[in-house]
Amino acid sequence: MINRPTPSRRPFYTDFAWAFDLLIDRPVAKECGVIATWLHQRGVRPGAALLDAGCGTGRYSIELSRRGYVVHGIDASPELIAEANRAAGTRSGSASFSVGNILALPANRYDAILCRGVLNDFLEDSDRNDVFVAFAQALRPAGVLILDVREWEATALRKAREPLFRKSVPTDRGKLTFTSVTRLDSEHQRLLISERHTLDDGREERSYDYSFVMRCWTRDEVHFHLRACGFTSIDWFGAYDPAIVPGSADRLVVVGQLTVAKDLI
Repeated sequence: MINRPTPSRRPFYTDFAWAFDLLIDRPVAKECGVIATWLHQRGVRPGAALLDAGCGTGRYSIELSRRGYVVHGIDASPELIAEANRAAGTRSGSASFSVGNILALPANRYDAILCRGVLNDFLEDSDRNDVFVAFAQALRPAGVLILDVREWEATALRKAREPLFRKSVPTDRGKLTFTSVTRLDSEHQRLLISERHTLDDGREERSYDYSFVMRCWTRDEVHFHLRACGFTSIDWFGAYDPAIVPGSADRLVVVGQLTVAKDLI
């Protein structure tokens, strides 16, 4: 087996962007149905402009565009954006993609923003504040923000109980095994994560190792940033399913609506 040196960028987003959807299997159509319902309830109807901030391979962007929204997805990974563009080219809808930074969004452009999972990667207090400011400035008046984050207490309990995750999938390049081990930094509410991708093409095994840090959120912290940036009418869920209440899962899914003048931000 060949062990590759630790790369400078997370292999999940680079060398193995092509396998992202195989390893992270999500009920995309079902969850987008819920997202579309939440948007409709707050006056954001098909034809509105949506930003998928941290879109990954574009699955949610493409499905929401199929439901009539005009969606633009951005991600910091050129490899994931390439996968998104390839997927969009084979399906109908109004989804477009580009490499982008969610801390540097154009002002007053979108009727809604969807941000799934990405906010856990912001470690510094200043960045965690700035990303909410960026969302508020990028939305039009009465714009809607839908996001999810890892909730610290439930995540810590789960990872203390189940620190190891492993999944193997067959691919046209060979058998791919993904392994993740999580340690807890309780003092700073952080997850210390070590990942390994191992690809066995029948002739040799090649492994790619990577370690990084995520910082979880609390409900109070998310609520503080939302209110500070003018979001009200805030609803909380435990998943992209209205039946799952906060605290019953290790995620917080939040829907908020911007209702203050831009010059107050």
